Amino acid sequence: MRTIIHDLSDKEVKKLKFSKEDKVISSLNCSNNCIGCFNCWIKHPKKCAIKDEFSSIVEYLKYSDELILVSKCRYGCYSSSVKRVLERCIGYVLPHFTIRNNEIHHQSRYDNKIKLCTYFYGDISKEDKKCVDKLVKSNSINIDASKYTINYVDNLKELEKCIH
Repeated sequence: MRTIIHDLSDKEVKKLKFSKEDKVISSLNCSNNCIGCFNCWIKHPKKCAIKDEFSSIVEYLKYSDELILVSKCRYGCYSSSVKRVLERCIGYVLPHFTIRNNEIHHQSRYDNKIKLCTYFYGDISKEDKKCVDKLVKSNSINIDASKYTINYVDNLKELEKCIH
């Protein structure tokens, strides 16, 4: 199973024709920011305290082989809506720390090694790409991904060819 988090319009997503097995999540529907309560770590592990359609997002990731992020590049980062959803996924890892690649990162909650695949679109400068490279690498280390890829696409047709 793949979990796809995107910031595309409904019309654009329909053109991509994802598989029925994929869990496709529109970040545009996520209006609640993580409140930093850490209940997803301590009080109710893996379950966000905010009661909305994103409160169980960790369950999707738990059973995924691949996490695909599709985002407009904003100053070398994910769009604000994709970032908002990712912050709600913090329960995917444990609150305890470990050292990976000589850096401190959260311990894995699950044994599965998810693949992180990112697709960025928009007007992306060389400086933005440097920031994206560091960001995605850090994200992949923090979730203990098996591997990660960074893709820059110019349009929806190119994205459609890459994702399938």
